Amino acid sequence: MARPSYGPEAKKRSRRLLEVLLTYANDAIATQDEATLEALRPQIQTRWLSEHRLVIRTKLRFLQALTTLAPGEIQLNAEHIKEALKRFTDFLEILEDNRPARSGSETWHFTLNLWHTRHDIAGNLQKFDVEWENRRPEKSKQVAGGEGGEGGQGGQGGQGGEIIDWWGICRDALMAQNHQRLTTNPLTSADGVSFELDQVYVPLGLVERKHRRRYGSDVNPQEGSRLYEPEDTEVTQIFNHEEFLQQLLREQQSQRIAIVGEPGAGKTTLLQKIAAWLLENTQDLPIWVDLADLQGKTLEQYLIQAWLPAAVRKLRVPGEVEEAFCEQFNQGRVWLFLDAVDEMALESSQALAKIASYLTGWVADARVILTCRLNVWDGGKNALQSFQTYRNLNFSYGEKSALNSSDSCNQVAQFIRRWFQDNPNSAESLQAELAQPERRRLKDAVKNPLRLALLCRTWGLTQGRLPTTKAMLYERFVESIYEWKQDRFPTTSTQRQQLNRALGELALLAISQEETKFRLRHRFVCQVLGAPDDGMFQLALQLGWLNHVGISETQGERVYAFYHPTFQEYFAAQAITDWRFFFNCNSSHPSYRIFAPQWREVILLWLGRDDISPTYKEEFIQALTAFNDGCGGYYSYQAYFVAAQGIAEFTDCQQAQKIVQQLVKWRFGYYKFNAQQQLRYLAPIVECARVSLLKTDRPKAIAALEQFVTSSQNEFDIWNAAYSLGKVFDPGNQIAIAGLEKILQTVRYEALRWQAAYSLGKVDPGNQIAIATLLEIITSTKSESTRRKVAYSLGKIDAKNAVAISTLEKIAASATDPSQSRQALENLATLHSDKLSSVVNSIPAQFPKTRRRKRKTKPPSSYYSLNFQIAELTQGIALAEDEDIQRRRAYKLAQLVPGNLIALNTLLQLIKSSKNETLRKRTADNIKEILLPEQFPNAIASLKNCSCQQFINDERERCRDCYKLIWHCADNMDYLDFSQIWHQ
Repeated sequence: MARPSYGPEAKKRSRRLLEVLLTYANDAIATQDEATLEALRPQIQTRWLSEHRLVIRTKLRFLQALTTLAPGEIQLNAEHIKEALKRFTDFLEILEDNRPARSGSETWHFTLNLWHTRHDIAGNLQKFDVEWENRRPEKSKQVAGGEGGEGGQGGQGGQGGEIIDWWGICRDALMAQNHQRLTTNPLTSADGVSFELDQVYVPLGLVERKHRRRYGSDVNPQEGSRLYEPEDTEVTQIFNHEEFLQQLLREQQSQRIAIVGEPGAGKTTLLQKIAAWLLENTQDLPIWVDLADLQGKTLEQYLIQAWLPAAVRKLRVPGEVEEAFCEQFNQGRVWLFLDAVDEMALESSQALAKIASYLTGWVADARVILTCRLNVWDGGKNALQSFQTYRNLNFSYGEKSALNSSDSCNQVAQFIRRWFQDNPNSAESLQAELAQPERRRLKDAVKNPLRLALLCRTWGLTQGRLPTTKAMLYERFVESIYEWKQDRFPTTSTQRQQLNRALGELALLAISQEETKFRLRHRFVCQVLGAPDDGMFQLALQLGWLNHVGISETQGERVYAFYHPTFQEYFAAQAITDWRFFFNCNSSHPSYRIFAPQWREVILLWLGRDDISPTYKEEFIQALTAFNDGCGGYYSYQAYFVAAQGIAEFTDCQQAQKIVQQLVKWRFGYYKFNAQQQLRYLAPIVECARVSLLKTDRPKAIAALEQFVTSSQNEFDIWNAAYSLGKVFDPGNQIAIAGLEKILQTVRYEALRWQAAYSLGKVDPGNQIAIATLLEIITSTKSESTRRKVAYSLGKIDAKNAVAISTLEKIAASATDPSQSRQALENLATLHSDKLSSVVNSIPAQFPKTRRRKRKTKPPSSYYSLNFQIAELTQGIALAEDEDIQRRRAYKLAQLVPGNLIALNTLLQLIKSSKNETLRKRTADNIKEILLPEQFPNAIASLKNCSCQQFINDERERCRDCYKLIWHCADNMDYLDFSQIWHQ
């Protein structure tokens, strides 16, 4: 038998087959022979199990015919294809053979496990190249490359062939950037209070955020065959700090990671810890970039022109050193740590798209971890949606959980004790004060790491009454700064008031001007604070409110920044006297500030001020809840959601209860007695209400959910609300537990009983009713798939349950469906990986779930052939009688020619007129993907008359996708621009 070949020709043929399969499965093959392609579709069946798993059933001769249709120079025969499939299996290990018998069958049935998401064809092919070369035997490389073969993983060339220690350079650069120090040190070090990161660092858990299946108007649980996890759990898995590092980073399962969270949530600190871990445990190269420092440069320009000269300590870097630096990226050794997307000198809606455009060329070979504020990440169209996204959990007080309920889980107490390690009495007194019943809201607020650090510092200086809002907490901290620096930089009360007003004016102007939002140029600061040598400018620098952070590349002038963006927002909030400021248009950028993400935190801090009249705040909340946008209500909802978040800082608001009850109604719908049915709102409204409930006044949200759980007549909604209440809002809530137990006692619908029992087991660990219900379903169900899933759920809430383990073992050994057998093995390995090494070894290898930026790939073609394809697709759209063929051709045309009006108008007409629900949904997804910002007006004008403003009626199914698309446009547009288009 001939030895397998791993050389260049085998690689080219295998790569060609993978490219054709992915292009075909993504409906993106551009061919001049559309008729032959349509004839092949029944013969080459594809199905996406997930964004990373593709199932294919076909025969070799059909694959050979497909490769002749797809553009490309390499032609494959049947033997080439068979060889490539074998290399996918035994060499790259990305193919699972699903055939019951591998000999004597002409049919090939297999699953491909991809490295990147389905649409990222270029990324998958690039990873194919890397994996192929990494796995090639050394002998194969030598034969192919001879003496001048590929370089290794070590340091590479400088002048005269000298070896460069890139690892040492990156280590020293990190040390020079002070990334081992606590981020609060600049404000405390002058008083002798300065911490190394490890002295006070308390690791936070992380949750993986994924695009959730959503339940709103989209699903009728009584008609569907499956139920969905409640939406409030955006979690697919919770990781502690070490699990995150070991599982995701050491195993290199992610090339693109985003860490998102609220201001001060510990994003930068976590990034520091990851960088330190890499230095300690690997030879990889961490490179830190404060994104605010780009100042108009691309990432590539910044790395070559700024970071590299500073790192190697050279004024001019030789070209060969630059080449060697780029080679480290090509070899996959570099980790880019991109901190604070939200602090870039760009409008927040553009920052994510700009980062996506920077991750190209040789920079794209780096693994990337970035941090971003949650409102910027979630606001509008996200060009980095392919990133694997994690959110920092807040500090915990050690609430009862399935793991334990001891003080070891009280992370707030751990942090306080570490902060006051030299003064235990202060730690005890602060913990005792937080334990008082009236401190419940403050306790919730200081789960945020930055706010807890501020609280500890102010408590150490001025022990006494604690604040009740974020604004009052920052006010206390500002006062403490002045007091503790009084000896070195004495100030009078008048000077402090003057400086606070000036800093407020500076902050307000900076936030209003997007290009200087968080990086303030010297002349700009001087206009407000005066000359830098004396007066307020100098005092702001001495006290640490402003810090020199660099030199402007374009103007050559000094650049400053507030100590932390949250302080900039606090001072801005102090400078606002009239709530109408948030409605008025910004002269330099005409837009209502209530809809702009950069003003959201300022609004909250303004509402938390204790020097503003409650009556005045009531007027603002009333203006938000009564706002009429005059264009479909899209922005009216957004204004209401701002009010809902605002009452978390203005808890005495007289409208608070009404607002929270309205959120619950939007979130879960309501029962219409005369129609005898539960009516629901459309998915965008449901989703925004869900998020707003999480951000509004917590006690009032809990009370409203408790009322809903006890009064609702819909079991599905009771389950959903009870799980949210008992797991997210108030862990272990007894009303939530009782509501879930009642469902198990009264409902016979199998899927709902299973999900409710599983939820109950997570809300109330060890609950015997939950365990008994799952055992009953395992015994009674006739579905092998359901039995496996229920057994797995039982094992997760009761790890030692013998029935769960034996059921999974039985399915793994004798399931009629091979996929159930494989999944049962995976379930067993997850539940008992320490005891089932033999099981783990028998499971097909798991592959990276890396998400990268979607890249729309166009087949190489000449001008003539491109125009031929455009003409053929345009004619094909007009001639197609089948709606789905028409959709596919329009989608291909839009990919081939972005902005093509024929393609867009065809898709818009389909979504309005088609009676096929599945096709409307696919069409909506296609439109969202290909719709350019300049085409928003066309989409709004076309869809506004069927946007389902009266969406709770019999026509909601026909209009929901139109409504979602218009909501998508509104999310990515300025309100005034949207309103103008709406009324044309």
